[in-house]
Amino acid sequence: LMKFILVFTICAQMYQHCLPPTSHKEVYTTHYECATAGYEIAQEMLVQMGQNRVNNDQIVIAFACEPKMDI
Repeated sequence: LMKFILVFTICAQMYQHCLPPTSHKEVYTTHYECATAGYEIAQEMLVQMGQNRVNNDQIVIAFACEPKMDI
């Protein structure tokens, strides 16, 4: 069975700089679970950073659901 790992990339468009991708610790059993969690977690991250930082640095968060083959 294939499972998925959520990988985030946080970028500050203001500085044209992205942090190295980081993977979330949870493993998802479907792509749908991974994708919906990605949006929820990305939104939580933006809220934690706060409007001022997000606006000033023009923060964007991208994510991918990378397949992980079950062994």
